[in-house]
Amino acid sequence: MPGLGTQIPLVGRVRELDTLRAALRRSREGHASAVLLAGDAGVGKSRLLAEFVDGAGRDGVTVLSGRCLDVGEAGLPYLPFAEALSTQQEAAQRWPVLGGLVPGLATPEPADQSVERLRLFDAVHALLADLATPGPVLLALEDLHWADASTRDLVLFLLSRLDTQRLLVVATYRTDDLHRRHPLRPLLAGVSRLPAVTRVELAPLGAADTVAFVTALADGALPDATVHTVAERSEGNPFFCEELTAAASRGVTLPGGLAELLLARVERLSSEAQRVVRAVSGAAQLVAHTSLRTVCGLGEDALESAVREAVLHNVLVAAGDGYAFRHALLREAVYDDLLPGERVRLHAAYARLAEENGTPAALAHHSLRSHDLPTALAASVRAAGQAAAMHAPGDALHHLEQALQLWEAVADPERISGRDRLALLRSASAMASAAGEVDRAVTYAGSAVTEADQRDDPELAAETRHQLAVALIPIHMHRAEVSKAVAEAWELVRDRPASLVRAKVLALRARAWVWGAPDVDVDVLRGHVEQAIADARAAGAPDVEADGLVTLAAFEHWQGNTGLSTELGLAAAARAAEIGAVRVELRALHNVGSNFVQSGDLRAAARMAERVWRRAEESGLGWSDLGVEGRIGELFDLFALGDWDTALARAEVPGAPRFARARIGAYSAPVLVAQGRFAEVRALAARLADQHDDSRTGVLLGIALAEAAQWRGDPATAVAEIHGVTDRMRTLSRSSLAETRWAVAVGVSALADLAEQARRRGEDAGALVEEGTQFARWAADPGELVSPVQIRLEERHPDTEAPTARLAAELNRLRGDDDPDSWARAVDRAAPIPYWQLLARWRWAAALLAQGERDAAAEQVRLVHDAATGLGARPLRAAVADLAKRARLTTPGAAAPAGDVLTPRERSVLELVAGGLTNRQVGERLYISEKTASVHLSRVMAKLGAGSRTEAVSLAHQRGLLG
Repeated sequence: MPGLGTQIPLVGRVRELDTLRAALRRSREGHASAVLLAGDAGVGKSRLLAEFVDGAGRDGVTVLSGRCLDVGEAGLPYLPFAEALSTQQEAAQRWPVLGGLVPGLATPEPADQSVERLRLFDAVHALLADLATPGPVLLALEDLHWADASTRDLVLFLLSRLDTQRLLVVATYRTDDLHRRHPLRPLLAGVSRLPAVTRVELAPLGAADTVAFVTALADGALPDATVHTVAERSEGNPFFCEELTAAASRGVTLPGGLAELLLARVERLSSEAQRVVRAVSGAAQLVAHTSLRTVCGLGEDALESAVREAVLHNVLVAAGDGYAFRHALLREAVYDDLLPGERVRLHAAYARLAEENGTPAALAHHSLRSHDLPTALAASVRAAGQAAAMHAPGDALHHLEQALQLWEAVADPERISGRDRLALLRSASAMASAAGEVDRAVTYAGSAVTEADQRDDPELAAETRHQLAVALIPIHMHRAEVSKAVAEAWELVRDRPASLVRAKVLALRARAWVWGAPDVDVDVLRGHVEQAIADARAAGAPDVEADGLVTLAAFEHWQGNTGLSTELGLAAAARAAEIGAVRVELRALHNVGSNFVQSGDLRAAARMAERVWRRAEESGLGWSDLGVEGRIGELFDLFALGDWDTALARAEVPGAPRFARARIGAYSAPVLVAQGRFAEVRALAARLADQHDDSRTGVLLGIALAEAAQWRGDPATAVAEIHGVTDRMRTLSRSSLAETRWAVAVGVSALADLAEQARRRGEDAGALVEEGTQFARWAADPGELVSPVQIRLEERHPDTEAPTARLAAELNRLRGDDDPDSWARAVDRAAPIPYWQLLARWRWAAALLAQGERDAAAEQVRLVHDAATGLGARPLRAAVADLAKRARLTTPGAAAPAGDVLTPRERSVLELVAGGLTNRQVGERLYISEKTASVHLSRVMAKLGAGSRTEAVSLAHQRGLLG
């Protein structure tokens, strides 16, 4: 009989094996890294990994291995990590939170879900780092395409924190399983951009290697012609090679379908061996020997004989104390070949085992497949609770949805599940919010309101309306619905005694500005929140009390007491963190970041926004509304500061649900436009429009598309895009004043371009002027969308002041009076945002030229050209160069004073280099990669005309750029 691929030397994988060995060498030197090993099913990923793992083990490397399993959509949270760490009981003693993963540890009392999730992730990270202290550790994770949501989150957490540990992570996954919406795709897209992560695509073997492989497999049993035929038919897939070689040795003419080819091997087995193989196929995972004996109903001797036969014929493999299929495709073929009644009996047997073993997720899966719907319902509810306790909201949501689908299919579902439908709906809404599934959170919350209204319980009806309002707020498109839900909730409890529900409703009433309620009165709202705090204290609800304190801090911000607001907000965040109220903590920190924006300290705002989304991510709320708000806040701050490389890197969000991916992705569009990557902006807009119909996303993308059209010389399209933006803004529950004026400034600028073209043709531009004037009126008084308090607040923000000043200057240009003084004011107002200031300087230069002030214009042209070059703002650089050419100014490009040219990020890099830090240390301080730090330093050297980092520091000192 032909041999196995594992019994012959590895063929055709020298380059890939060298890549893995090089990564391991780097890990020995304290440079942690990860290799993602991808390829189609059967291409040899496991064989390559086994060869590498075997060599690493012989070299004294600590090897930890775990495998994901195909259990449908039920999911087994953290399974590969539990398997990998199963032998590390002694090392894991320091972290009791690992009790759910490592057998033999005492599991601590359950605590707040978000906090425990963070502790679990930190503990896994710390354990691996601890194990890697005496020597390198290799963590091998197989079949990530079957990973559950919790495992994907933990993988992301670990890979994003690879640093100086002597750790190498190698993970495999199937590329042919990754359909367009596969949940692993976003994760891969994000982690692949991490500097410590390398992707290795395992392609089919080349023609020569395939022939060599089949020749070795046949071991002289097949003629050369047959070897070449097998090699050709296999198309370089080693698994196909093995199967075709084995079939050819029997002289069997195989059908073309892969399933039939795989089943041919099974059909050679005895009836008892086939019985065992079919039983294993129903498990969809490793089957323990004792479990297999129970399912098969065979005696010990008969079972051992049948299993031995299946192993010898390369159908099953022994693993630990159980058995699995040698190839997943083979299991699928066998399972698909089962008769319907046979499947039901198998799943029923496995369900009984799952019930005995206390594994509700497996019980729910097998009970559903065996049509035992009552058991599936009860197990789904228990599995949801277990997933929630393990801080896996995505898995919990899946089980809750399955339970709700089964609700009407069983008799007396409340008795069977131990919960009522309303409780399941509310839990599903909460888990959907935590997982970032915003639409589903709203749907389940709305259903909960309907269910609660059928009961005579005003507080329950009010609480469900409170949950609905909270679920609606992040969408920014349901102003009336939010107001209605809050008003109805208040009417239900306003005359009732103090209670937790009443406190929650009052606290939400005090935040009327969140959904854009008009004519808010701060004194009235303050009364609401003070009463909410009193009710919360009476009800013993410290989280609601802390939330009220956050709102009181926001009121100080409203009244211009920004310093006091920041102080109170940080105190409220600390209190919330102390009691484990993570969402309240995040809201407090987010508000503090807004204070920094108002004060013009965008760097502090960016740091706070990063703190918010990182805290959310670590707490299992990374895709919640507050986690997303933190990310997009940081993205805009980075855009404003000119740190565009970091902004684009941050916009890559592996594992994000569609809502979060659309919102976050949209905030990369302004950077792409500024860099001249217009095709990417159009592709991004098309992709996000297909993913989610979200008006707030549409606003950002519409502004970006308008700017791109204007840069391409198509102002008419730009105006049309801005009309679309203003239409979307009217659907938002909380429109942004800053974005409103940004959009209108772009629209008026495009109209001014059209007006200039019309005047050059001798045509009247009156209609264009009127259109721009209407735009400006709406932007000046957007009271239909934005509350008076919010308008008063945002008027002082630099991202509002800059476009407001630009709008005034563009209106003058539209009317044919391009006033240099108005552009000088726009330059002054845009000082905190370098790119917008450069746009104003460019227009200022044009206005100066029109006034005949060539020297002043030339100075602005030079500043803009050099700074735009440093930023990578290619369209602006081209535009100012064209202006210089048309005006016959000196070609820009001469060195400018560095103080006018260096971006804030470049200045930060230069200061750290002057302090003696290496590029890597600079990157660590600024939370950027070593490569990005090097790029910034190269730009600094070019601008200063320096030939080395030392000379750059010296020149900077001479020019007074460094203290």
